[in-house]
Amino acid sequence: MADRPAPEQQPQSDRRQAPAERVADADRDLTITLLREHVVEGRLTLDEFSERMGRALEARTRGELDAVMADLPVAPGQVVLPSRQTRRWHVAILSGHRTKGRWRLGRKTNAVAFLGGCDMDLRRAEIEGPEVEITALAFLGGIDIIVPEGFEVDLRGFSFMGRRNLKLRDVPIVPGSPRIVIRGFTVMGGIDVKSRPSRSGREIARAVSASVLGVVDALADRAAPAGPPDVAALRSDGTVTVLFCDMVDYAGKTERLGDQVSRRILGEHHRIVREAVARHAGREVNVQGDGFMMAFAGVARALRCAVDIQRAFEANAPIDDSEPIAVHIGIHTGDAVVEGDDYLGHTVIVASRLADAAGPGEILVSSLSEQLVQGSGEFTFEGHRETPLKGMERAQPSATLLWAE
Repeated sequence: MADRPAPEQQPQSDRRQAPAERVADADRDLTITLLREHVVEGRLTLDEFSERMGRALEARTRGELDAVMADLPVAPGQVVLPSRQTRRWHVAILSGHRTKGRWRLGRKTNAVAFLGGCDMDLRRAEIEGPEVEITALAFLGGIDIIVPEGFEVDLRGFSFMGRRNLKLRDVPIVPGSPRIVIRGFTVMGGIDVKSRPSRSGREIARAVSASVLGVVDALADRAAPAGPPDVAALRSDGTVTVLFCDMVDYAGKTERLGDQVSRRILGEHHRIVREAVARHAGREVNVQGDGFMMAFAGVARALRCAVDIQRAFEANAPIDDSEPIAVHIGIHTGDAVVEGDDYLGHTVIVASRLADAAGPGEILVSSLSEQLVQGSGEFTFEGHRETPLKGMERAQPSATLLWAE
C-alpha cells in the first residue's frame, strides 16, 4: 500500500497568530488592588510593590498584566505562607540600632533613642495593613527613618529643644500604596524622615506620570536619562564628579513671599536644574528641598552643566514678578562609594561643602577637578584660593569657574 503524501506545510508567512488581548483600566485597577493585598499578606515588600505596580500601569495586553502576577496566587487568601516575626520595638540606649533589608513591620511600631541612634529602613519591609503607625521618641538621641519613594508619609508630634524633619522626593504618590504615619516626639534630640531614591522608585514615578497623570513633560523632569554607556558606569564604585546645587536664601524667600509663591519658585528651580542635568547626561542622585546632588561620568560634563544652570537662572524671568532665583554650586572629583542609589564618602562631602562656601551665582570647583580639564582650553578659572570647609580640618584648594557669556 502506497504511502500517502504528507500534507503540505503551510508557509510560515501565511500563519496567523491570535492578536493579544488588550486590557482596560478596570483590569489594571484590579491587579493593583491584588498587589496591595499581597503587601499586607507579606509576600511583597514596599519596594517590590512599587516596581510591580509600575509594570501594571504600563501593561497594554493581558500577557503583560498576567506577568505581573505570575508568581503570586490570584487571591491572596488562597495560600498561607509563613511570615517573619513582626518587629514592634526598635530601641537604642547609649548605643546604635539599625533595621534594614527584608523585615516585617507591625501596624503599630515603636522606636526609642536615648543617648543613641536608631535607623529604620522601610524600603524592603513587609507590612501588616494599609496604614502603618510608628511612634518615635528621641531623647538626647537621633532616629532616622527611610521610606520608599512615592508613598504618603505624615509626620506628627512635637519637639522640645529638638527637631523633626520630613524630606520626601518630589515624585507622584503611588496609587494604592500603604500610608505611613509617624508620631514623632523629640526632647533635645532629632527625628529625620526621608525618602531614598531607588531604581524601582524612579520607574514607578515615570509610570504614574505617563499612565495616571498624563504629564508628558514629567518624564524629562523626573526620570534619570538613559544616556551613553559611561553614565551607566556611575552605578558602581569608582571615580565620579559630584555637583551640588542649592538655591540662595530659599528660607528667606518663603518668609518674605509666602508659601504659595515660594512653592512656585521651587518648582521653577527644579525644572531648570533637571533640564540641564538631562542635557549633559548627568544623573540626579537625590534632591532635598532646594538642594540637588548630581553625579557625572566626566568632569567636563559637570562643568558644562553648572554653567548651563547659572546661565539659565540669569535669563529666567522672576516668578510673579518677585525676586530672581540664584544658586551656588560646588564641584569635586574623586572616588565615591555607592550604597543603593546613593553616593557616600569624602568626595561627596567636599562637593557639598564647596557648594556651601560658594557665593550667590558662583561655581566653586576643587583644584583636582580644575586640573583634569586644564588641557582642554574650554574653561576659565579665577580666584584661586584655599577654601575652609565646614567640619573639615584642612582647607580645600579651589577656584571659581567663569560662566558669564
